[in-house]
Amino acid sequence: MKRIFISLALVCAAGVRADLVTQQQIATTNFNGVIAIKIKGTRIRTDMYAGQPQAYSKIMDLNTGEIITLLHNQKLYLKSPGQTINQARSPGTASKTPVLRPTGKTQKVGDYDTELYTWSNSRGITGTVWVAKNYPDYARIRTDYTVLDKTAGADSDMTPALGALPGMVVRSQVTGGGQTITLALISAKEGPLDASLFGVPRDYKEMPWPKPFKRVVTQTAPPKASGSSNPKAPATSTKTTTQKLPAW
Repeated sequence: MKRIFISLALVCAAGVRADLVTQQQIATTNFNGVIAIKIKGTRIRTDMYAGQPQAYSKIMDLNTGEIITLLHNQKLYLKSPGQTINQARSPGTASKTPVLRPTGKTQKVGDYDTELYTWSNSRGITGTVWVAKNYPDYARIRTDYTVLDKTAGADSDMTPALGALPGMVVRSQVTGGGQTITLALISAKEGPLDASLFGVPRDYKEMPWPKPFKRVVTQTAPPKASGSSNPKAPATSTKTTTQKLPAW
């Protein structure tokens, strides 16, 4: 659910070709706080707040697939290898993007009249989105929905594409794996963003990727058949295998 956690934040972040800053209230079983999304062209920065300023941030470049994680308390950063979404998908896998289905239900969310849509995927995850057709400037906001759809994850069946929706997603809820994630849009403000927000601060040090560890396996050959004229002790051999640590 970690990947869908970030995907949902981007679901509620609506972008225009101008720079944009959005804030969403997020609630899960183990987390309650605010996520701020900053969008500048094809670069997206996600700041996570959980009772303290900017616990950590993630910066994604949609052109290269590179992800930078900033650990603000430690002043450290970690770079993930660049990989586009298409490269990350398993070869030969068919696209099974979840389909958004209108429920015919309406509900008031804050100042907005919303229509409810539901979806589900092949992993047993289900979701509901509240769509406000009367959201200010949605005609321009809608343009970048197709860009944000690309950030939903390498697996095309994780979350639905939202670019075709008739309005702004002001609330989202996803349930799966025994957990429910709820996101509510707080604000969306246009304005120029400094390019330095999408890079590594000068006083941060790079955190090295964990090195693969070696595991030594001792194998014992089976004893020779009985009756052998020259029996010997079972032979042993040592095999060293390298096992990679899981990706962060």
